[in-house]
This record gives sequence, C-alpha cells and structure tokens, in this order.
Amino acid sequence: MIGGNDKITKGQNLSLIIASILGVGILSLPSQLAKSSGFNGIISIISGTIISILLVTMYTKLITRFKSKTIFEVIDEILPNPIAKIIDLLFILHYLITGAIIVRIFGDIIRMFLLRNTPLEVTILSLILAVSFITRKGIEPVARLAQIVLPLVVIPIFILFLSLIPELDFTNIYPVFQMNTVDVLKGIKTTVFSFIGIEIVLVSTAYVKNTDKILKYNILSVIFLGIMYLVAFIVVISEFGKEQTEDLLWPTLLLMKTVDVPGAFLENVDGIIISLWTFISIQILSIVLIQSNIVLNKSFKLKEVDFLSMTLLPIMYLLALFPDNIDEVYYYIDLFSNYLGVVIILIIPLILFVFVVITKKGDNKI
Repeated sequence: MIGGNDKITKGQNLSLIIASILGVGILSLPSQLAKSSGFNGIISIISGTIISILLVTMYTKLITRFKSKTIFEVIDEILPNPIAKIIDLLFILHYLITGAIIVRIFGDIIRMFLLRNTPLEVTILSLILAVSFITRKGIEPVARLAQIVLPLVVIPIFILFLSLIPELDFTNIYPVFQMNTVDVLKGIKTTVFSFIGIEIVLVSTAYVKNTDKILKYNILSVIFLGIMYLVAFIVVISEFGKEQTEDLLWPTLLLMKTVDVPGAFLENVDGIIISLWTFISIQILSIVLIQSNIVLNKSFKLKEVDFLSMTLLPIMYLLALFPDNIDEVYYYIDLFSNYLGVVIILIIPLILFVFVVITKKGDNKI
C-alpha cells in the first residue's frame, strides 16, 4: 500500500500523463504519418486517439479496482511470484530504453541547435545527473514539476503555431478523408505508438488522493494530446507539404525555426526551441525515473528508497550512446515500439484486465 505522504491530485495526475507522452512523438509524428498515411494522417490521429482512450479506460478501471495499489502490487497479488518478477523486469527494461531514447534525442537536438562542438556524452550525462536529484523525493514533487512545466511548454508551442497561420497553405492537406484502409491502419499504429508513456496511468493513478471522476481526468489528458498531435500534423503539412515533410526528421522543430516573430524583437527562436525541449526532456526523464524507482521498491518489497533508480542510470547512459547516429536511434525506436512497447502498453494490461474480470479479484467492481 502507498503511504499518505506521497499523494497527488487528479490535476497533477493529468499533468503527469500529458508530460510523460508529449515529447518524441510530437517531434517526428508528422513526418512518420506523412510517410505511412499521407493525407489520411488526420483520420489516423483521430482513430489512434480513440484507441488510446480505450487503453486508458482499461488501465484506470484495472487500477481503481485495487485501491491505492500500483500495477506492480496488483501483479504481485494476483500472479505467481516468478511470473510477477518477469513482468517487473520487463517494465524496468521498458523504462531503461525509454529513458535512453529521451536523453539521446535530447543530446542530438542540443548539439544540432546550440552546442555543436560539445561531446554528446557530456550533454547526456548533464541531463541524467540533473534529473536524478529531482526524482529522489517521490512522485509528488515530480507531479508538481509537471504542473509547472506543462504550461511553460504548451502555451509557447500554441503561440508559435498561431503565428504561422497567415503563411500556411491549407490546400497542402488535400485531399482530406479519402479513405485508404491500409494507409489509415499504418497511421493508426504510428499514432498509438506515439502515445507510449500512457502506461504511467498504471502507476500514477494509485497515488491519486481522491479517485472520484479519475477516469474523466485521465481521458481528458489523452484528448488533449490527440488535439496537440492533430494541430501539429495539420500545421506541418500545411507549411511544408507532404513530400517535404516525409524528408524531414523533426519537422515540428524546423517549423518553429521558420517563425518570423512580429516586431522582430527576437532574431530567431532557437533559444526558445532549446528551452522548450530542455523542459520537456527533464520532465519526461524524471517521470521515467520515478516509475523505475517505484517498480524497484515494489518488486523487492522495500520501504520507500529514493535512490534506487539511480542504480539504473549507468545502464541508461550506455544504452543512450549505443546507436552510432540518429538514424540508428529511430531504427531501435521502431524495434522497441513494435515488440516491448506492445507488450507493455497492450498485452500485459489486457491479460491482467481479463483475468481480474473473470476471477473477480480486487475490492471494487470494474
């Protein structure tokens, strides 16, 4: 069970869910959808968001059935110990790879926009060490950080998008809603994988003080993210066109570089871009580390130990440096999403959900 000193509000939980997802996906999703779905990307985002809402509904109902217990405690309660430990290890591996991806992309973006001559190792290590201190005091400080950081990131992004509207060519998104089943399905898969991080619901929901209407809050977080993805896709395609978007690695970042701020009080927005991405990276990595700390505590049945996740940092650092270049990074991201990602966000929760419904385990009804 969870102690009373580490509780969060429904609003903080909503911020955690949004902050855990809003990052790598919004950078590359427009490009990936342009390749896989083309103009059907709008349909794919809407469909992928609906599927993600269904996943969050399943997660929330599963966790609220076992009041104040994380997914790791639920697994330990309803499954044999060897199987429970294997699943815990899969989650730890998931967090390690996710953290490595975040810090590697952070390092590459910083090197591209700002510190071109700084070794990648230095940039990555700086982020890891900074975040390790943030997560030492549990999930509540991380949730408060998410509440602060989220507006600082989302509001400037929307302002930058709005400033681009006069120069957008919305004919670039035509033809819209011309269904091509294969393309739409490919895009749905891409969109759902862009919601990786949504599994935080399986952990954070257990820490919410009052779970009344928690499902509504969790669903609102997914809807908000779906709107962000949809706006980013429409703006990027309208600015660059489908063919050029396909050739861009991070079209959303490049889109921000094209902003011409009225009044010219900013000569360029590189500083804003780096600031936003630094905020995002710190927030996502802190959420990943706090989840890894929780799974280690629950798996080994320890009292709250605030430094356990730090034992994973050297492995995360080495994993981040393993790919030779950014192309390899995205190759491994695809492998991770297609295999371990599917297991974590779909297969394990679905099996647990069905098992709990059939056996009627837990205190509350689903």
